[in-house]
Amino acid sequence: MVTIEEKLMLFSKLLNQSMNQKYEEELHKLEKDIQLKIQNAKEKVDREAEEIIERAQRKAESKYAECLSKSKLVINKEIMALKEKYFQIFMDNLKTNLHGFVQSKEYKTYLDKNINRLKSQLKNHENSEVILCLSTKDFNKYGDYIKKEIDKKHRVSLKTTDIIGGFIALIPSENIKYDLSLESILEDNKTFIMQTLFDALEAGEYNG
Repeated sequence: MVTIEEKLMLFSKLLNQSMNQKYEEELHKLEKDIQLKIQNAKEKVDREAEEIIERAQRKAESKYAECLSKSKLVINKEIMALKEKYFQIFMDNLKTNLHGFVQSKEYKTYLDKNINRLKSQLKNHENSEVILCLSTKDFNKYGDYIKKEIDKKHRVSLKTTDIIGGFIALIPSENIKYDLSLESILEDNKTFIMQTLFDALEAGEYNG
């Protein structure tokens, strides 16, 4: 016959087993919850870290692009300034050579060609008053000669102006100007001279 004490011990044992099972279940559930929260927290931290890294990369790339753009702009400005400097030096040297040309024997031939060009232009302006603008040197050396060549069908007067050589013809009554000066040749070919010089400079850069 089972005594009361034995029944109590059996009940106590069953109760402990039940409590242990429930405790283990709760503990297992708690562990799963904790692991899930840890995993979620880790994923959140990873996402935030990736976003921070991406923002930092975008910012760095943007800053790099900005710095690169500014550097290119500065370099291009320096290159252009250097090209303009070389162009000015080249033009100054060319003008120096032209000053030498107007004192050469070939210059008289050049003047004759320009006189013929002007006479051709003046065919439609016979009997008009023509003012020829010459350099002081040409005024003194060639003024009478040029006037004689053109004065046959026109009223020609001479005046000096600040040019290297050649001449400028004015017809005041018709507001017409024929610029046959050496400066006009330089100006008309300025773009070509500049481009040719820049191409030569760039070719020199690439060739080392």
